[in-house]
Amino acid sequence: MADAVGTQVETVVIRGIALGVPLRGVAVRELVSGGVVGCVLAAVFFAFALAVWGDAQIATVVAVSLLMSASIATAIAMTLPYMFAARGLDPAFGSGPIATVIQDLLSIAVYFAAATALL
Repeated sequence: MADAVGTQVETVVIRGIALGVPLRGVAVRELVSGGVVGCVLAAVFFAFALAVWGDAQIATVVAVSLLMSASIATAIAMTLPYMFAARGLDPAFGSGPIATVIQDLLSIAVYFAAATALL
């Protein structure tokens, strides 16, 4: 899920770079939208997991992980294209694959951290 959120943010940011929009022009809006998407995903999954598995602890761990992963993915997806562009590299060329790997690794780390803290 983090990659889906990240891909959307990367698209908006890369388009912004192409149009000359500074990071400040998209940062707040994208961070808010990433948080909102994370909240919606977390709420929907919590309700689903609670109804299907009946385990509130597991549902909470996964819901918190989804919220945090979506938020982190948003930040990563905004940062990488600007870093590429600042170095004179094509932001669309490398930021997608690198962001996906980072987001996947951080999503797993967030899940294990949430599970350790909440279970």
